Amino acid sequence: MKDDPTIDQIREIRRRISAICDHDPKKFVEYYIEFQKKYRDRLVYPAELREDHEEEFIGAEAVVD
Repeated sequence: MKDDPTIDQIREIRRRISAICDHDPKKFVEYYIEFQKKYRDRLVYPAELREDHEEEFIGAEAVVD
């Protein structure tokens, strides 16, 4: 398998986040849930998901591709 610097960087960041969460899967998921809430305005929602949940996205500046 060929080395890919971008994939290596992503894996290193994931290892660091896992270490912050004491390698506990529950803490890991909670970390990402809070991260997602914090940066909700940066999330990109697919058009079909947006249509099904329009009321949830009111006030969020979602970008639809």
